Amino acid sequence: MLIRITTSAWFEFLGQLSGLMRDPVCYGIGVPRGDGEPILLIPGFTAGDWSLTALAAWLRRIGYRPYMSGIDLNVGCPRRTMEVVGWRLEQITKETGRPVTIVGHSLGGVLGRALSATYPDQVKRVIALGSPLRIHWDAVRDEVRPAMRAMQAFWQNFSDAEEACGTNDCGCGFAESLDGVLPDFTSIFTRADEVVDWRECVDEDGRNVEVSGLHCSLIVNRHVYRHLGSILADNPGH
Repeated sequence: MLIRITTSAWFEFLGQLSGLMRDPVCYGIGVPRGDGEPILLIPGFTAGDWSLTALAAWLRRIGYRPYMSGIDLNVGCPRRTMEVVGWRLEQITKETGRPVTIVGHSLGGVLGRALSATYPDQVKRVIALGSPLRIHWDAVRDEVRPAMRAMQAFWQNFSDAEEACGTNDCGCGFAESLDGVLPDFTSIFTRADEVVDWRECVDEDGRNVEVSGLHCSLIVNRHVYRHLGSILADNPGH
């Protein structure tokens, strides 16, 4: 089952990337121009900054100033990761003199929510791509949950993290940081998500945008890019 899901997701990713490169949105045509606003990109679980290079190049092309998180592989204690990215966030705000927009994929969006609650004066808004609102294993689909738990357990063998690390039951306080009031939050999700239960991505108090496609390809999905362009220009309805 997992092999079939992974294979389907890989082919869908290639199809979405091909569709993006053929779409005018990829070249900034019909997309509102940015004014150099800083945007911090945070990758998903087991991914790194390398996964967001296409998105960073596109943001730069349309007039924004993208920054990478410094994450090579997003595994391990999310509290510690948030602290490291928080230092990066402080650097960016000092450099630009402006609050930062965070765009996070999957776990990256969860980290973005936590950062905005922890550093409210430094975060302008958070846009999450396929991100659950809470960090718990029930948010992961049954078909992929065992593999993801195995990866987390493998990492824990080489660390001093608690057994419940990465869940609501962990005593590090990360889960509680997700309950803070966000300045501006948008969740972009897909009902066909093969990793996260899409219902866990819907925020009753935020802005929710549904697109087609699968979870892993949201970072190269032309429909996502079109919505991002409008949201960043503070024109989400267009």
